[in-house]
Amino acid sequence: MKPLLTKIFIALALLFICLPSQGQKMYTRKARLEDFPARTLKVVAGGQSLLELCLREEVSSRWRVSPFEFCTADEYRELREDNGYYFLTVGTLDGIAFLSLSKGGRDDESDNLKKPFEVVRIPIAEAAAPSGRALMYMGAFVDILQNFAGEAVMSEQAAYAGLRFNNRLSLEGRKVLLDPDEADSAYQAGDSGVVTGLVITPSAPGDHCYKMLITPDTHEILYFSRARYRDASDGAFTAAEIRQFERRNGIIP
Repeated sequence: MKPLLTKIFIALALLFICLPSQGQKMYTRKARLEDFPARTLKVVAGGQSLLELCLREEVSSRWRVSPFEFCTADEYRELREDNGYYFLTVGTLDGIAFLSLSKGGRDDESDNLKKPFEVVRIPIAEAAAPSGRALMYMGAFVDILQNFAGEAVMSEQAAYAGLRFNNRLSLEGRKVLLDPDEADSAYQAGDSGVVTGLVITPSAPGDHCYKMLITPDTHEILYFSRARYRDASDGAFTAAEIRQFERRNGIIP
């Protein structure tokens, strides 16, 4: 993790050195997020899909870091260039459904502070055939996004590292549950002292899969990775990942 953060901050330093010749001011991601707690979040969930209905329910009961309102897809299309709003949307890319938190704006704005940008996104399901696991974990996905946004407002490292930011943390002696049935049971029970493994795979080889460790009780993401998906074997945690969890003080049953 340290080499990754070092590369990020070297790149950031180069950005500041190489400011555009026209004098256009550059802003860090943290600076662009400073208004997040005061701005209204538009949650695009006006449809009747199970994912959107579940998203509405979880946001209504959990979202606490900024004002929010629900809107339809048509309203989103009208508002998405407004830099005064943030948006939470369900979208698909390369066979995966994502929850995306983004800021509105226009691409042709001369002021970089007013350009649109994606704050963070989290994979939630195979796009073609979402399973019940996406609905089960929706509360965790919502909490992970709002927790990340809160960290990114305060920390430049978090803002640039994304969901991998917590990959550096100790697992604190938690039991690492990688079997899907065991993981789901622990998640539903809100067990403390464990982390549950979750893998999101695409419908076809050639795209990417995503692996996560999530705490059932506090909904923290303590591991996030993206890897090429070639066949079903890539949809499991590797021996190298398991050794990494052990080095981070995780307990492998």
